Amino acid sequence: MRWLGDHAIRWMPGESNCPNTLCLIVTSDRLVAVDSSGLPLKILPNDPRIRDRRKNVVGTINDILYKFVCLETPSSDFEYELLRPVLIRLNSEEFIPLNAAMQVMDFMQEHRYCGSCGDKTHPSKSDRGLICQGCGHASYPRISPCVIILITREREILLGRSPRFIEGMYSTLAGFIEAGESAEHACHREIFEEVGVEINAPIYQGSQNWPFKHSLMLGYRAEWKKGDISVDGIEIVDAQWFSIDALPKLPPKASISRGMIDQFLSEQNRLN
Repeated sequence: MRWLGDHAIRWMPGESNCPNTLCLIVTSDRLVAVDSSGLPLKILPNDPRIRDRRKNVVGTINDILYKFVCLETPSSDFEYELLRPVLIRLNSEEFIPLNAAMQVMDFMQEHRYCGSCGDKTHPSKSDRGLICQGCGHASYPRISPCVIILITREREILLGRSPRFIEGMYSTLAGFIEAGESAEHACHREIFEEVGVEINAPIYQGSQNWPFKHSLMLGYRAEWKKGDISVDGIEIVDAQWFSIDALPKLPPKASISRGMIDQFLSEQNRLN
């Protein structure tokens, strides 16, 4: 099973003892500086355009240390694109550091003040944390676990459509894990809430980090148990059973959703 985020590349978040360094450029409103090919721009830390800007450590991948510079407002020195369309065209080596950089940037923007006493926070000297100088409270980048489920019924899969999707696209169903729930409890609850059907025991498939926002997607596959599709028309505007021989427009290759769908299709094709 392979999708972006599930890979054999050596990725070390936060590592900073590497001689080769490249910097990504992002903005506080989640724009990404891109090159002429639409890929994330990667420049040397001594580039005159960012020489005096603060560089934040992201991590190392394939012996390259990545840092990022966050601009409060877009600079005319760079060309920019929105984060989502940039991410979905990337391979693993490009996806991972940008994904991590955006999550660290969001954390730094959202925790400039202490949630306990309201004083300003400052970067820790030993890890990714932000430390309150007033009360000593430490904050760290938040990870929000959510489940994403591929529901199967023989050679059919159940896919839903959110109102924010591009025209014609359907995807697997997902939702955040609530306080007190296991991931498996969340699978059963989310599926029943979103499409009104019940599933058999979900089977874990893999995970993927995703920066909308700070999500850790836990992928499951589950067989349909009973029930007819019923959607609320708000969170999910349509859901249908699709034969694997007549699928709609699917999520991009960058997503765990597409990875699970492609894996199921591969298994079914081997059986026939």
